[in-house]
Amino acid sequence: METLRPPTVVFPTSLPPLVLNPVTTSILLAAVIAVFVLSRKNSKIPHANPPAWYAPTTTNQVDAVKNGMNILNEARKKFPDQPYRFINNNGEVLVLPTRFANTIRNEPGLSFSKTVIQDFHAHVAGFTAMQVIDHQGQILQNVARKPLTKLLNTVTEPLASEAIFAIGKTLGNPTVDWQETLILDSTLDIIARLSSRVFLGDKLCRNEDWLKVTKMYTVDMFQAAFDLTLVPSALQFLIPLFSKQCSVVRGELRRAQELIRPVIEERRLLKEQARKEGKPIPKFNDAIEWGEQECKGIGYDPASLQLTLSFAAIHTTSDLLSKILLLLAGEPEKIEPLREEIIRVLKKDGWCKNSLFNMKLLDSAMKEAQRVLPNEQLAMHRIATKDVHLKEDNITIRKGQYILVDTHGTQLPPSENPEKFDIYRWLRLRETPEFANKAHFVSTSPEHLAFGHGTHACPGRFFAANEVKIALSFLLLRYDWELAPGTTAEPNIFGINYMVNPKTTLRYRKRESEIDLEALRFE
Repeated sequence: METLRPPTVVFPTSLPPLVLNPVTTSILLAAVIAVFVLSRKNSKIPHANPPAWYAPTTTNQVDAVKNGMNILNEARKKFPDQPYRFINNNGEVLVLPTRFANTIRNEPGLSFSKTVIQDFHAHVAGFTAMQVIDHQGQILQNVARKPLTKLLNTVTEPLASEAIFAIGKTLGNPTVDWQETLILDSTLDIIARLSSRVFLGDKLCRNEDWLKVTKMYTVDMFQAAFDLTLVPSALQFLIPLFSKQCSVVRGELRRAQELIRPVIEERRLLKEQARKEGKPIPKFNDAIEWGEQECKGIGYDPASLQLTLSFAAIHTTSDLLSKILLLLAGEPEKIEPLREEIIRVLKKDGWCKNSLFNMKLLDSAMKEAQRVLPNEQLAMHRIATKDVHLKEDNITIRKGQYILVDTHGTQLPPSENPEKFDIYRWLRLRETPEFANKAHFVSTSPEHLAFGHGTHACPGRFFAANEVKIALSFLLLRYDWELAPGTTAEPNIFGINYMVNPKTTLRYRKRESEIDLEALRFE
């Protein structure tokens, strides 16, 4: 589940102004000072950006948003291959070198879900949708690991069918003349529609209100969460009373519940009626049904499950799709070999899971885009639920401590020309003994931590891989792509994350596809 951190959100760098009376101000100030003093802990582990003795860590958090990459790169030079502390936009974390990835990957005392609960303030009204990540029955994880992954072959048809509609609606009916699009907006709309088709079925997937909520809930929650992060946890209950952004988040969760409730109720009535009449119980192949199957009889909010699935899937996948198109538009000569593979594979087998598996060059290009423009520089988010001793370097991670693994050690050797965007790289590495099982897009390893690693590696990555391959099949065969004048593939840097600039523009035009994608058979 390590993709629960969409990188496409521009955070504010300060709290909204609050109007407080002198008494309230005094209480807040005293509380802040108390929390500040109590939170300081001595440690022998070096610090990348220690706070001044007279300042709270919030000063460093805001600075990390602006200068995080510089701070991180300096820390890598000062503390090579050793643990260090770092204050990022969420607070202080312990950064472990890449060599620890295998050491901690399956450690039961290190929780991923606790980082989501903490980072996104799941105790605050409106943010409570995130509590589903910590559901006693592991409903979110099981939906992603079991039906979403095991039934990939059955969702290929709805994904391909919806891609025809989604891409046509988003990009329109272009002529042979070049047109422009804000690529992040376009990919976000396409992926939201494809994902909603699988998560919600055909009842809600084209509901514009639902699509708006699923896209904006993530954006608005990230912005509101950052405001809350700058306030000591003991005082966070005050912020929603004044924050317009928190109010927006609460409203979006309510709207999601209003939209999904009638669908749930209709299905329950249909099943109940079928039982009474002795007829076969209706079956639905979507995440609404899967949630009912995987909840283990433990209560949950279906709207929260859907929003969290969207939160994990839509923004990260659209970010990846945007980055691939940007890189290919910058080097359009690399598009043709990808087209040739897509045509060859689809001509042979049509739309099926096996066809998508055999798009090996496309798979390599997708993994290479992740490598060149990674979402995060620090991966494998964990919070210790108990003291955990690591024999390696004789380190004890204290209960409650937040840890991350630096991806810097995953860099390729110079002989591999790591600065180059090479769509053949991972296809070539599949043939080597060292990378034979590591070079697939969905593979996780210390050498490639885009999906995390170990017990908490993103379980939805198999679905994301197929979704992106289907989208790219349509986008590359039906359109030519190039960078708009003045546009580059260079990302925005927010903290230590690479994000697609929301103003980045690509040009596209219609081309005649070598095969009729709509007429292909489904298997």
